[in-house]
Amino acid sequence: MKITCDVIQDLMPSYVDGILSEDSQALVKEHIEACKECRKMLEIMKEEQGKEQAQMRPSAASGAQRRAGEAENTGSAAALKKIRRKLIIRRVLTAAVAVILTLIAAAAGYNHWYFNEKYMTLENSGMYVKNNRLYSSNNLINRMKVQYTEDGKTEFVYAIDAPYAGTLELKGDDMLLQDFSKKTEEVSPEDDSIPETVTEVYYMSEEAGKKSLELTELEAKGDLDAAEKIVDEMKQESKLIWSEQEDRNTASSMLK
Repeated sequence: MKITCDVIQDLMPSYVDGILSEDSQALVKEHIEACKECRKMLEIMKEEQGKEQAQMRPSAASGAQRRAGEAENTGSAAALKKIRRKLIIRRVLTAAVAVILTLIAAAAGYNHWYFNEKYMTLENSGMYVKNNRLYSSNNLINRMKVQYTEDGKTEFVYAIDAPYAGTLELKGDDMLLQDFSKKTEEVSPEDDSIPETVTEVYYMSEEAGKKSLELTELEAKGDLDAAEKIVDEMKQESKLIWSEQEDRNTASSMLK
């Protein structure tokens, strides 16, 4: 990989101070041997470093001599200041970019963790049907998902777990999720009722869940024959937890 002048110039102050690693020193040296501009900058920086070191030692030079030396090196000092100013600006920009990238990476990592939804099996969800109602022994607020078929006759339910959903443990009585005896004209009710068109409810398997997006797309396109085929496959892969017919049969048997 070709090392640019910008990179080499960033490394120059550390190179002059002798604090670079051997590999970095080798990179700078190799570049300087081939680059006239960077070589000139390095010479100026070394000259300035020599002057700074000389000023730290007691000097017997007269004021006139010092003024003469300053006059001779005005051009070199100005060039060095320009180089250093350029390096400072570049370093500030590099640091700012690094901070921004770090924040972006941290935010992406947090979102991945926070919104990382994991499918829950029927057993882990704690869902069960009793007295024509769907309950759960777990806290399924923000966890329960519901999907209806286009004809409204079949309902698929399942649960997910995610950090944003809060604690799974439920304190107190089991949670009532749906009352199958409460019918509503709403297509997607927000309470514990169900659409009046629903005749069966399945707990969606993880495999069936992978097909749910395809089902939605087919229904949106109006390809109902293909959608019906997908629904049949999803039913076979899922578990029937309630049906209107079974409820009627149970009621009839209780009357006998």
